[in-house]
Amino acid sequence: MTKKELENKINELRSLKALQQETADELRAIEVEIIDYMKENNLDTEITDTAKVTYKPQTRTTLDKKRLEEDLGDLTDYEKVTTYNVLRVK
Repeated sequence: MTKKELENKINELRSLKALQQETADELRAIEVEIIDYMKENNLDTEITDTAKVTYKPQTRTTLDKKRLEEDLGDLTDYEKVTTYNVLRVK
């Protein structure tokens, strides 16, 4: 690949990322409309001709690392470090 081809690929990447962001924004706007519908109608489940929509609470449990360190001290012996490559184009 030549430098000119690389530049073209970078421009294509930027264009597609902009399109991706625009699409993500549109998706979020539609999701908000669906959530508003569910809230307005006091529904947690709705069935249409083509879909089943649910809007319910979900629970996630996590560990509070800061509190663990306060209670137990240094936790570096228990940390796992993963290394990976990241492509950034600015």
